[in-house]
Amino acid sequence: MVAGDNLMHDIFISYSTKNKNIADAIVADFEQHDIKCWYAPRDILPGEEWVSAITSALEQSKALVLIYTDESNKSRQVMNEIAVAFNAGITIVPFKLSDEEMSSELEYYLTRVHWMDAVTKPLKENISALREYMDVIIHTPYAGNPGHVEKRKPKNIFGASIIVVLALILAVIVIIAAMIAKKHAVPALEEQSSESRAGSADEENTADPDFNADENDDTEALKKLGDMYYEGSDAEMDEERALQYYINAEAGGLKDAEMFNRMGLILFSNEDYEQAAAYFVRSVEMEEDVTVIGNAALAYDNAGDSEKAVEWYQKAIDGGHREAERYKKRSESLLQQIP
Repeated sequence: MVAGDNLMHDIFISYSTKNKNIADAIVADFEQHDIKCWYAPRDILPGEEWVSAITSALEQSKALVLIYTDESNKSRQVMNEIAVAFNAGITIVPFKLSDEEMSSELEYYLTRVHWMDAVTKPLKENISALREYMDVIIHTPYAGNPGHVEKRKPKNIFGASIIVVLALILAVIVIIAAMIAKKHAVPALEEQSSESRAGSADEENTADPDFNADENDDTEALKKLGDMYYEGSDAEMDEERALQYYINAEAGGLKDAEMFNRMGLILFSNEDYEQAAAYFVRSVEMEEDVTVIGNAALAYDNAGDSEKAVEWYQKAIDGGHREAERYKKRSESLLQQIP
């Protein structure tokens, strides 16, 4: 790795300079296993402004590892790095080497994150466990934002309230219109429509029970509501609710490549890898996107379907996926395991 090359790393290492020996050990282990790291002062070019270099490196990172010790708990520089990572939506993983109570500032940012407890067991063994955990994190499917994990937009509570109210009004209008249409409908068509909707509800629709079946007729509106909750734009981000809207849109007959990819991403995060793979494949069938092809490969890999994983890794490699080299190594490893 070339010093200062902020665009070619996976993990940002945050640590107190008093613990540089530990940081060196982690970086050495990670980079021996093809996980590229950025840490100061190694990756700051001569004459480069320290603060801007660190900020730029953080913004390009997929995740941050905090070496949590008594010293880093009191370090102002570490505190600043955690704050930048938190505000940028970057995954933070504290590597706990001390039982000292967190400072109130760190606690604000780290209360709900997953800690890697490294107080017990030999340091080398704990570093190996950390590396395996980070390898999973940086290879979680991404929604198409190259270079780092997808960032969520800040929430606009006022705007969210307006959107929700408008959505409810729209729902009421749709229901009333459907009721009026039913009164004038041809009996045979009304029966056919009812049977079709009932079949969809029984077989596919496991979404919000408050949904009226007639709302499935407006599939584009359902997708937009799903997008709103998935993106966290003008509403509190809620991927489970987004999935429910997407399922209703799909049950109503909507086929949309972006929607299928997002459904796959949500299911992947819920560890439903087989179903995630199915949606990624449906997305690719509609619109070939090398990012989604890679997502499918990762889903099959996590589902334990080595043959499918190799097949889709190869498609991603052929398509020029940015992780092509890593996928090639993973495919070679899987091929050795296939009877």
